[in-house]
Amino acid sequence: MRSEEPRRGADHNVMREVNRSLVLALVKEGGPVSRASIARSTTLAKPTVSAIVDELIAEGLVREIGPGSTAVSGGRPPILLEFNARSQLVAGVHIGARRTTIAIGDAAGEEVARRELPTPRDDPGEALRLVAAEVRAVIAAAGLETARLAAVGAVLPGLTDFHTGVCLLAPNLGWRDVPVREILAAELDAPVYVHNAGQAAAVAENLEGAGERAGDLALLYAGTGLSAGILSDGRVFHGVGGTAGEIGHNAVPGNDEPCNCGKVGCLETVASGPAIVRAVHRALAAGGTSSLAGQDSFDARDVTAAAHAGDRLAAAVIADVGTRLGLAASWLINAYNPALVVVGGGLAAIGDLLLDPLRAAVARHALAPALRGVEIRASVLGPDAEVRGAVLLALQHSETYYRVVFRA
Repeated sequence: MRSEEPRRGADHNVMREVNRSLVLALVKEGGPVSRASIARSTTLAKPTVSAIVDELIAEGLVREIGPGSTAVSGGRPPILLEFNARSQLVAGVHIGARRTTIAIGDAAGEEVARRELPTPRDDPGEALRLVAAEVRAVIAAAGLETARLAAVGAVLPGLTDFHTGVCLLAPNLGWRDVPVREILAAELDAPVYVHNAGQAAAVAENLEGAGERAGDLALLYAGTGLSAGILSDGRVFHGVGGTAGEIGHNAVPGNDEPCNCGKVGCLETVASGPAIVRAVHRALAAGGTSSLAGQDSFDARDVTAAAHAGDRLAAAVIADVGTRLGLAASWLINAYNPALVVVGGGLAAIGDLLLDPLRAAVARHALAPALRGVEIRASVLGPDAEVRGAVLLALQHSETYYRVVFRA
């Protein structure tokens, strides 16, 4: 019997947290609401509901807003409750190859402050401490308190281990084995959750963008690098080591381009923003004609502008990259059978010049049963997807609401 006591205690604590989460969710999603209506909706005993509500009020998560309407049968009017969205804050931090964006959200996920700055090029530890200082400064500038920070979502362009919070490799930052969670958590005194850019963008597009809450979604994240975010029933698929989705580092036969990851022939080297620029340079060196010839430097955006202006060489390069991205999308469709594929990252803004050959390649390479009913859409959120995903992931992790917590 003694061995059963700890289990019973643990079970009681779990049930208590579930009950608390259900009550908080009802107030948050259905408020203003009374204690009695919560009891009816949850089948919890009224004393249990009252005890939980009193606890939530004491913590500042819920507040009373006055009496409601008296019931037809008479009696005292119920005291209505509402969720206090400013009771907690979450921070979303997207550390990009060039720019870092910090967004502060309230406990309902509404953004209350934002700041963008050049990504610090210091030692990784010092760079993260500078980012943490900026988070504190953004909160203070909004007239809020850092003490209310409940969680931080940190998003990086590279391989991340969600389970340990370590950035395993971010070639475009020059980072390897950086303990992101440990450093930021020590600076901000809040839990930190680390994801890669594709995962964060997938969550944001699913909840607020092109995904329309599809739940089973694959996001092909094509920008400076190439990765994928996979959602299954609304949950991020991390894999056992936290690195799932690194489709850009699959080898392409016949490709001998060196990759920043240290290997050779990765898909990312021929299907990304830098790949577009390299391909144009190669075509020009081979005697190709383009409006870009003679320019000292240009990037993928310049190539895109030239293509839209009728530059055939630029358009052909973009179409080739679109075809290669379509091959990657077909791998995702065959492997995961999603309801929807969203193309995100900087290259999604190119539009049909990229998406038409991408869709054509998918039609050629994906298995017909896996492809049946699958839509391919461009990102709706654009450059906001990563930081919105960071905020939403921080919010999900900060919630004790069990139906939300385990999505991430």
